Amino acid sequence: MMTRTLILALSLTAAAPALAAEAETVQVRVADLDLSSEKGQQRLETRVKNAARDLCSTGAAGAAERAREAQCVADALAAAKPQADRAIARAESGTQLALLMVRTAR
Repeated sequence: MMTRTLILALSLTAAAPALAAEAETVQVRVADLDLSSEKGQQRLETRVKNAARDLCSTGAAGAAERAREAQCVADALAAAKPQADRAIARAESGTQLALLMVRTAR
């Protein structure tokens, strides 16, 4: 089976109403992952979670800020799920993506 590699920007947006509307984006490389395997899918999940945490982290202290960050991460992951599922489905049909874009509104 021939495998094609595409660079496709899939955005992950987390609404953070308490934060300014400036968007931040990070690329999550997936070209080195076999998304048709369970191990590759687990690594994708880990990378997306880490990217969401990095983007949502403000470094501020306090329970309210931690709650906002946790909600930001949860929203980002919820938005990423259908996109990651599409990337996995494409890999299983022979088209490997090169990267995902993880984005959150700040």
